[in-house]
Amino acid sequence: MRGGHSRQQMRKHREKTTVNDRLKKFETGDKVVIDIDSAVQDGMPHLRYQGKVGVVDKKQGDCYVVKIKDGNKEKDIISNPVHLKKAGE
Repeated sequence: MRGGHSRQQMRKHREKTTVNDRLKKFETGDKVVIDIDSAVQDGMPHLRYQGKVGVVDKKQGDCYVVKIKDGNKEKDIISNPVHLKKAGE
């Protein structure tokens, strides 16, 4: 199997994406965890950021800009709210 690892990692196990998941609201400064929902491809961050914790910087269209620490660099990840959940949930 050539390069098929991400397909297996992102496979869903009969969970449904609800309307409430798509309409989640976050405030600037909220701590969030990137939790990718493979059923929704739009606004999906790269797989390498799965499980990373960041802080919501701003809203950009329907998505949110999340600042994360990646090694010594700070990066901006643009993500749909479906792929985010508040830290501690």
